[in-house]
Amino acid sequence: MPVESWTKPEETPALAATATAMIDAALVGSGLARDAYWAAVRKGYNTPYNDPQPKPAPAPTPPVRIDLGEAPALPVAAMAAQNAAAEIHAG
Repeated sequence: MPVESWTKPEETPALAATATAMIDAALVGSGLARDAYWAAVRKGYNTPYNDPQPKPAPAPTPPVRIDLGEAPALPVAAMAAQNAAAEIHAG
């Protein structure tokens, strides 16, 4: 027997009133307003089941090149400290 034949047209208003009362009772204390609830139902119903197509990645920006010119020569003590620091981080 098809589901549609289970309800008679004259029963529709009473069933709708019962369903409305059940939904209102479920919403009490949830913090949701009736309009917000139905907006969420409509959004869920109208949202497609498939994931949206991924957006294309933006074109990469060219790297920024900063020209500092000739770097000044470091004193021997500074070069030794720099090499020691590099060895500590490498270890």
